[in-house]
Parts: sequence; structure tokens; C-alpha cells
Amino acid sequence: MNVSTVDIIIPVYKTEEYIEECVESVLLQDYPYIEIILVDDGSPDRCPEICDSYERKYSNVKVIHQKNQGPGLSKNAGMEASDGTYLFFLDSDDKLDGKHAVSHLVREAEKERADITVGNFRRFHTNFLSEPNRHRLRSGAYTKSPAFRFNGFYRYGHLAYNWGKLYRRAFLKKYDLKCREYSFAEDKVLNMMCLAYEPVYAFTEESVYQYRVNESSVTFRYKDNLMSVWISIAKDFFGFLKERKIKRHYGDLIAFHIFFGSFFLAKQELQHKNGGVFSAARVMRQYGREPIVKEAMKALAKGKFLRCIDSVSLEFSIRSAAALFSAHGYLFYALGIALLRSMKIDEKISRSRYKRKVQKKL
Repeated sequence: MNVSTVDIIIPVYKTEEYIEECVESVLLQDYPYIEIILVDDGSPDRCPEICDSYERKYSNVKVIHQKNQGPGLSKNAGMEASDGTYLFFLDSDDKLDGKHAVSHLVREAEKERADITVGNFRRFHTNFLSEPNRHRLRSGAYTKSPAFRFNGFYRYGHLAYNWGKLYRRAFLKKYDLKCREYSFAEDKVLNMMCLAYEPVYAFTEESVYQYRVNESSVTFRYKDNLMSVWISIAKDFFGFLKERKIKRHYGDLIAFHIFFGSFFLAKQELQHKNGGVFSAARVMRQYGREPIVKEAMKALAKGKFLRCIDSVSLEFSIRSAAALFSAHGYLFYALGIALLRSMKIDEKISRSRYKRKVQKKL
């Protein structure tokens, strides 16, 4: 009997406090055909010992030890060691959401014969667990549209991450799709490359993943290379399309990537630097010197790519902000983002995605 097997790839680095909770959430799954691949990325704490203890105890656990190479190359090592029908990436400080998580994904993937199957996820921290973040996406012809790309990567963000998804291994192997060597956002890049090959997508409304709000993780730390990596992602994706002779240009995907990058850069300066608004304005000026940034912002300022947005207020905000940026109004741009932060707009958006928090059972 042919069965669909699932390889859970878990890159491990400096998460000794959480790794056992993560692995146990996989061991509790009711889907019987799972292998766990733990990739110890040269972790300097007790993680290597903990990984080895699981390998000794469970026949379906495999451990890879390597020198520190970062999250992207760790995932690639796991992919090379895998032979399952599907791959699932799980960060070692997160966990699966309930014992049916993998079953839900496999069922939907098999029904739709999907290359990539996406579920909902929840955030958790200390004693609280959020309501699910809904992807609001659907399968079929819609997945070829600019609206799908905008909503999936930017508005709701489910396509910006590797986790919470099943990837058909044969699809990744056929097109030689691997993570790039970035210190962060490597998962977004992989999903952008996958998208260019027009995979069959499937979606389940079940929450399959719990994302830990871990303020010591890379996500929440100041990144000196944020600008260089962000610009490299855009340039490398254009290079990828040209090298692979993919005819679609996906200019909308890159333009919005550049636009939201300006917010992340300004927000980082406002949050971590004493210079505040002036520091953010300096970074915006530097960002605006890049030709690929100039081109993207000018296109958005003229209204290009914005028809895919089904929110008049959001469309107006993006176009106005891009116009201000293109006019070199960097200080006013930074002031605007600072004002949004002071009004706690980020928190309001977060509350709209995670409608309420419920107390976890202790």
C-alpha cells in the first residue's frame, strides 16, 4: 500500500528551553507516517545532547550535526536528508497546534493533489494563546493573481513563512528549489521562488501551527544588515527569474517587497535607535538611493500594481506614502511612521488578525 509520508524538518539553534516542547508536539501527532529530522546548526547550548537523546529513544528521529550555517542552509541539509512525500518546516521554539495538525494538512493536500498546502496559525506567549490568524486565501485560478500575491505575502502574510505548510518534496526537487543563504527571510524567498513555478496550492481552515512570540529570536533583534538583505532579495529574485527563463516578471511582488521594507527599516530605527525619527530619515534616504527602490516606489506612486488591493484606504495609503518617498520627503515619511507607531496602529492590525487572546490551560 502506498502511503504519504511526512518529514518534519526542525533547524535547531540556541533553543534548549523550547526544543523538547517542540519535538513532543510532533511525537503527539495522530498521523502515523512521520519522520523527524533535527538539524543541529552548531548550537552552543544543550540542544545537541537533547537532539541525540531523541534519536536514541525514537526510531523515527534522525539528527544531523553541522557547523553553524544559518537557518536557510540548515533547512537545505534537512531537505537533502529527507525522502518523504511531503516536507514540513518547524522552528525549534514553536510547536504544532494539536495532535491533528499533520493529518489536516495531508488530507487537504491529497484531496487537491497540491504542491503546497497552507494552514492557519496561532501565536502564543507565556500563558496566552491567540485566536487563529486566518489566511483568507483560496485555491484555483486565484493563486495566479496579483491579489493572491499581495494578500498571501503582505496583507495577511501566510506565504512569507515556510512554517505551517506542507511542501510536496517532488515539486521542490523537480525545480531544484532550496533556501538561499540569508540570515533571515530565507523562507519568504523560497516561497517566492516556488510561486514562480505556479504550484497547485491547497488551504485548510484548521490552525496547524503555534508561533512563539520569542523576543530573543532573530525576528525581534536589531539587524545591521536589514537593508542589504532586503535589497538583495529583490535583486536575487529578478536574477532567479532571468536565470530560470521564467517569463512572468512579478513586478508587483517585488514592488510591495520594497515598499514594506521601508516600513520595517524605519520601524527598526524608531524602536532601537536613540536618534529616533532622524535616524529613520537617514536610513530612508540611504534606501532611496538604490535604483531598484526608486523604480518600485515610483511605480506605486503612479498607482501601478494597486488594483489588486480590495481596500480603498489601504490602496490610498500605499500610493500616498510611495509618492512622498519618491519626492524625497524622508523626514516626513519617518514622522508618519512614528505617528502610526504612537497611535499603536501595529497593535490594532495585530488585534484584527488575532481577534482575541484566550488563556491557556496551565
